[in-house]
Amino acid sequence: IKLLAVDDGRKIKGPSLINVAMELRKCCNHPFLIEGGEAKLKEEWMEGGNDKKDEKGFMSASCGKFKFLDKLLPKLFSDGHRVLMFSQFVMMLDVLEDYLFYHGYDFCRIDGSIT
Repeated sequence: IKLLAVDDGRKIKGPSLINVAMELRKCCNHPFLIEGGEAKLKEEWMEGGNDKKDEKGFMSASCGKFKFLDKLLPKLFSDGHRVLMFSQFVMMLDVLEDYLFYHGYDFCRIDGSIT
């Protein structure tokens, strides 16, 4: 995993590898879910000469699933469809909420934290 870094030769900084399967599930959903992932990707985004304030482009470029949503959602909404997205991870719903906000889509989040 590229996000791992060794600190002073002994300790690994980055995602916890205690539960590898869970870390891989988070990685497959979106790299922002991995501890330190968003900061590392933001650094690479900036080194590539991209705009620091382009959150919409940054979120989409960081994840293949979001690139797919960039193509799928405008088509569905233009045809009058409504979309339901489901995730087992509340963290993923947080990232989806940011994505939908930056793209200007109206959305309603329904999860256990909503009263």
